[in-house]
Amino acid sequence: MSLQVMQLSSEDDAELSNFLDALSQESVSVLGYHYPFFRNMLEKMGVGRPVYLGLRRSGRLCGYLPAFLKESPVGTVFSSLPFFGPNAGVLCAQRDQAEAHSALLEELLRLAKESNALSCSVYTPFLSKPFESYESAFGESIVVNKFMQYLEISRMNWPPYIQKNLRRAKKASVTVTTDLTRDSLATFYEIYRQNCADFGIPLKPRECIEFLASDAVRGKHSQFYFASMEDQIVAGLLVLFSPSTVSYYVPCSRADYRTHQPGTLLIDEAVKDAQRRGLKYWNWESSPSRDSGVYQFKKKWDSLEDEYRVYIKTFQSEDDIRRLGRTGLAQHFPYYFVWPFDRL
Repeated sequence: MSLQVMQLSSEDDAELSNFLDALSQESVSVLGYHYPFFRNMLEKMGVGRPVYLGLRRSGRLCGYLPAFLKESPVGTVFSSLPFFGPNAGVLCAQRDQAEAHSALLEELLRLAKESNALSCSVYTPFLSKPFESYESAFGESIVVNKFMQYLEISRMNWPPYIQKNLRRAKKASVTVTTDLTRDSLATFYEIYRQNCADFGIPLKPRECIEFLASDAVRGKHSQFYFASMEDQIVAGLLVLFSPSTVSYYVPCSRADYRTHQPGTLLIDEAVKDAQRRGLKYWNWESSPSRDSGVYQFKKKWDSLEDEYRVYIKTFQSEDDIRRLGRTGLAQHFPYYFVWPFDRL
């Protein structure tokens, strides 16, 4: 049967969504990030131009590689996908692994080379190993080893530390709702903005949060949870859904209310919601390091760990990339993994 690699457009969105829905029944690597709504959001934010590749067998979609390219005055870069984390790479059924990885990765690298790109990076998917297909396609390249944390939703039985914090939240009369209004969304973003400022975290643009709050996305692919005390919102949580996995996307909480554990109650409610939806995994995403407070917080939930990788192929002089430095890369290619900062 004939195989054909082609770039997917918005005209293929229904077919792509159906493919991902079906694939998620066998693969937990399918995340909300892979659906057309997330591409639309990145485009609206000006993150770059989508290069979504599909592999067809006798006309039928059997493999998928989402990617973006970013053009700037200093050059072009490709990435699958921007915004960081184990959220990209090749998605296909087990029976199509060899052919799909070879064809799709080869085409992405060909496009990057043809564009004389500075680099092309690919994040491997959520809970997806081994990595031989990426090693083969990228050949001599830079490989960055990363880790992420997750929960198996069906086996959740919170450890004593979490149960104690849940009791503390309930004793403080913290309440949780999913009711979304213009005011609650504005409060959510203000708390989130302040958290990013306090901890030096890159801030997602407001239009990103507003897009995920739209009627076309919320409910099926995203959900907001709000924790309130004394008739005011003190914490929030935004998660993204696929048919099998929920991703921890944007948490936020007021500093002066954290001792009451509203964030813990929000996660508990969101996990219960995921259980009701029949989802299998809670994706905590990655953390800066195992020494970070973010990692330690996730670990307290009895989280499991798994590895993922970022493969980076360069097509121009590495000295040209080094001359840009951290400031230049961040300025011209925000959200993209262009080059490991520790090699600059």
